[in-house]
Amino acid sequence: MATLHLKAVWINLMSSGEYVAAPSADRKRDLSAEGEVRTYGAGRRRAITSIGRRNTMAFTLRRLTSAQVQRLEQWIGLEVMYRDYRGQRFVGVYFELSYREYKTEVDRYDISLTLTETTWVDGPVELAPLPGEIVVT
Repeated sequence: MATLHLKAVWINLMSSGEYVAAPSADRKRDLSAEGEVRTYGAGRRRAITSIGRRNTMAFTLRRLTSAQVQRLEQWIGLEVMYRDYRGQRFVGVYFELSYREYKTEVDRYDISLTLTETTWVDGPVELAPLPGEIVVT
């Protein structure tokens, strides 16, 4: 029986499917909810939360070429899909890149970024008919 060992992170541009794949390091995931504690009459305190959760993933892509770095620069602010060898997958956006150059290899870089998850639908979306629209089934 063959065994497949994947050791990379894939970043795919959602609009076209283009990708950058590279080994990763320093991966850190944070999951949080928006909320606060408010004080009301007679000193009662209540938790107030918003629907939804915030998921961020900070990581470093290792040993990228100049072409891969340029591709990531073009994708700043665009939706990308994150996938890794653990089976984690989510769609998000990043707004900045941090660079680390290799002194001995002119065309190699480590790029650090923080990806923030956005809401997306996996699969076909069924749209409700517009008012006055005739639906034929």
